[in-house]
This record gives sequence, C-alpha cells and structure tokens, in this order.
Amino acid sequence: MRSSLAGFGLLVLGLALLATPALAATSIGSKLQLRGHLPELGERPVMRVFQTQAAYDSFRASLGDANVFPAAANMFMSFDKDILALYARGNDTGGRCLRTGPNATLDGDTATLDLLFESGTCGAPSTAHYPFILVSLSRVAADGSSWVTPARSVCASAPGASDSRACASLGSSATTPSPALSAGASPLPTAAPASATPTGTASASASRTASPSTAAPASVAPSPTRSVVAVASPSASNSASGQPAAGGNSDFLVTAGLVGLGVLIGIVIMAARRPRRSIRRIP
Repeated sequence: MRSSLAGFGLLVLGLALLATPALAATSIGSKLQLRGHLPELGERPVMRVFQTQAAYDSFRASLGDANVFPAAANMFMSFDKDILALYARGNDTGGRCLRTGPNATLDGDTATLDLLFESGTCGAPSTAHYPFILVSLSRVAADGSSWVTPARSVCASAPGASDSRACASLGSSATTPSPALSAGASPLPTAAPASATPTGTASASASRTASPSTAAPASVAPSPTRSVVAVASPSASNSASGQPAAGGNSDFLVTAGLVGLGVLIGIVIMAARRPRRSIRRIP
C-alpha cells in the first residue's frame, strides 16, 4: 500500500514538473518607437493595437493636425515581423513620462507591456500630463512560437496608478475595418453616395451612358444610344438588320450542293480516263 502511494506521489510530481514550463510566462521582444504627451488620445487609459500598416496609417490620418506619429517607413520595425501597441495613460499628474523595458510578458492569452514612469516630460512642456507610449512587439515569442492570434490581447498599466489598466484584443483589431481607410481606398468620386457599392455604381453609370429609353420594345428603330443589353440580344440584332435568321442557312445549302456536284463530275471524268485492261482468251 505504501509503495503504491509513493508511486502515485512521484507520478503527480512528474506531471507537475512537466507542466511547469507550459505555465511559465514567456517573454516577447519589445522596442520603444515613440513616447510623449498628447491630450487627443483621451482622458482615460486606452490601448490600441495595429497589426497592419493600413490600420496604423488610418489612425494617424484620424488625428488630423494633432498627428505627431511617424510614418511606418520611419520606425524601427516592419509589420511583417512586428505589431504596434499604443498605450495612452490619459489625464495624469504631470511632470513624468512613460518608458518600456526590452521585453513584454506573455502569460496565457495576455501579453503585458513592461512600463515604468520616469521623471521629465520627454521634451513636452512641464504642464503636460497626457503621457503615451508606442511600442513594437515581435510576432515571435522567446520560445519561437507565433503568439499573435485573435484569441489573445495586449494590456498595459501605468505603474503605481490605480485604474490605469487598458487592453486591446488582437481579434477585434484584426477584423474591424477602418472608416478612414475605406473612404481613402474608394475609387468613387466624393459626390457619389457612400452606401453605393462598386457593382451598383458601375451598373448605374452604364445605364446613364446608354439611352434613357432602355425599356422601349425591340421593334423601335435602332439608334446609336441603345443599351448594351439590347445590342447583345439576338432578337434585337435581327430587328436592327432587317434580315431573316434563315438567310445564312440557305446560302450554306446552295454552296454545299455546288461543291458536291463538282466532286461528282470529277469522279466521272477520272473513271472515263482510266485505261482498260486487255483480256487474253485461253484456247
């Protein structure tokens, strides 16, 4: 009985030791890209995550004149290897700035930035009290795994500040379209309604360039402004030309008959020219 209990205890201990590496937090390489103070990011703590350059450019454009963020080409990162995390503290006490360590921590489905406060305002006026920090995170964790999945989130909090934690889900940031990006990518003129799709607009444009009387019957005399559908219709083609559909078939039959007659005459002539074999009679 004692040996059985001892064996069971060793088995439990072995399983616990095997599970320990899986439960341990994994580090993710992080790099500071920008920090400062900006009231336009909001009064409350907020986290934003950008997984594509299009999403980041859209955010930059949305700030308008308050945009202080660098273009993607001017940062020390690339979106094929990294993602961007923007943490804004909101209204703070002032006189201090945020900085980050070289690694974030991945624990379960949450990646947490390693943020610290330091004295100074990062070049801003002494009255500045809206600190933010822009950090790039490697898409590959220290264990070599790709941790960027829709089920995970990126979080951060200002050290020593209560109610300062903010998170952003990678799933929502990856699937939510940007209104500014959609408007900039649209090939339609600004006068077109926003709800019109490219297909519907193309159809409406084709109808306007065609004749306004597209619903007229096919018996109407043809005109250069007929609709594209009428031109492609077999019945409309016959009405416009005025020729019966069987005209082409009768010409084909006459031609085939003449060709057949010529072939027959040639066979007869060649048979007439063929020399006859002499027949020897046996006595």
